[in-house]
Amino acid sequence: MTSTASTAGGSTEPAHYAVRVLDRLALSERPVVHWGENVISSSELRAAVLRVVGALAELGVREGSAVAVLTEVNSPWLLATRYAVHLMGATLVAVSGANHGTTTHRLDTETRARMAGECGARVLVHDAAQREEAERIRALLPDGVGMCRLGAPVHGPVSAGDHPVDGPPKGFSPRVPARALVIYTSGSTGRPKGVIKPFAAWNTVVLKETATVTPKVFLAMSAVTHTGGLLVDTAVAAGGSVVLRTGFDPRTLLADIERYRVTDTLMGVPQFYELVNHPDVHRADLSSLRRLLYVGCPASPERVREAVKVFPGVLHHSYGTTETGQIAMLTAADHDVPELLSTVGRPRPGLEVVVQDPATGRELPRGETGEVVVRSPLAMEGYAGDPELTARVLREGWVHTGDYGSLGEDGYLRLSGRMNDVVKVHDTKVHPSEVEKVLVGHRGVIDAHVYAHRRSDLIEELHAAVVLRPDSPPGHEALREHVARVMTPTHAPVRFVRWREFPVNESGKVDRRLVRERGLRAGSADGEPLSAE
Repeated sequence: MTSTASTAGGSTEPAHYAVRVLDRLALSERPVVHWGENVISSSELRAAVLRVVGALAELGVREGSAVAVLTEVNSPWLLATRYAVHLMGATLVAVSGANHGTTTHRLDTETRARMAGECGARVLVHDAAQREEAERIRALLPDGVGMCRLGAPVHGPVSAGDHPVDGPPKGFSPRVPARALVIYTSGSTGRPKGVIKPFAAWNTVVLKETATVTPKVFLAMSAVTHTGGLLVDTAVAAGGSVVLRTGFDPRTLLADIERYRVTDTLMGVPQFYELVNHPDVHRADLSSLRRLLYVGCPASPERVREAVKVFPGVLHHSYGTTETGQIAMLTAADHDVPELLSTVGRPRPGLEVVVQDPATGRELPRGETGEVVVRSPLAMEGYAGDPELTARVLREGWVHTGDYGSLGEDGYLRLSGRMNDVVKVHDTKVHPSEVEKVLVGHRGVIDAHVYAHRRSDLIEELHAAVVLRPDSPPGHEALREHVARVMTPTHAPVRFVRWREFPVNESGKVDRRLVRERGLRAGSADGEPLSAE
């Protein structure tokens, strides 16, 4: 089963990254995936991909179909299913959770069903651990949606309904899908929004990277159904291996680097800070590490300067969004130039980045601050089931990021905040007004105002000022749990300040500036912090 395209030099190379993956897996017998204590060999992963191809074909998946997948977090089955879905020319829709880059929140059944339904999923793929939840989701979907059942990782049986399948149908030939993925990110309201990514975006990155890199060992802590999966696929397609973890723990990460001789990994800026400050970091053998990529938000130059001493020559910082893909990169060499640490790097080749006046749309000259706007072949097609949001964000081929920034004469991009009072918590853009609505929905809250607090290390977090009912007022943990339940844990403020009543300005409206200023230094008579219980 081979799909090739001629190059200008007359040679051939796979035109489909998943074909390249299968070819690499067939070259030699070796460990390719480490998941917990499970070791998946190249032949086992290849056979699993082909069994899933056969099941999808039997269930009627065709070019252009959508396939939903629900498995344990970062299961090897996610890789096998993605390759199989793309070989079928279909689109993958992961309904396991809404991703925040380095954090994945569990979703309820109704939300998962909505995600699969609005993408028109023809089949729901699930593993044994998620069988009951998959059945609940299936009950909420239209008639005719098939079930692909996966056995124990990854050597277990694959079934189309209740019929075991051993491999692809006779004469099967790979197909190239138009759309690779619908990536669900947690929106500002807590309702996941689906970003439609063209196959060309995913395919181009993997094929380009695997043509230039040597085999690597990639450690994945963020969900491999999302952007981190691109780096996983690059490692596998280049003949390397991956270590799949379900979350971030600095001690475990350092032990994994030593044990598996990890060459590359990805983490968010908060996790990056935690790793650099961990006492074990100075005792660990980090000699195998070639690239540590930290993402999600701008980092404190002072903290990065300290980190360069711990991780010399390996630090990279990437700025981008799910909608655009990668926009700019601060390379390892850039990290050795202190004045560049306040930037997010140079825009990547092959895309256009301009800074516009958000009021007029006029392109601004170098050095002036405006909205960062991007046109890229790797950008999204739009949002699933939301043409209104698509029209607001994607205009005439340009993705409007909502980030304020400026391009210097040196070509480096500097970010300076966000539009529309949006707070970026970890990798999630949060509208304070949406959190306020949820807080006021608690029976013990009379009024609430939510605002950003930027710590000295440039990490943003949510704080909230609340006016509580005098009878049985809720405490700190009760308010956090309420927001986390209705939205996600990322949306829950980390600090609450209790007010008797909010101050008003001359127009009779709540003075939000004063509430924030006094709240940040609360402890005075104006506001009393609620202590964590």
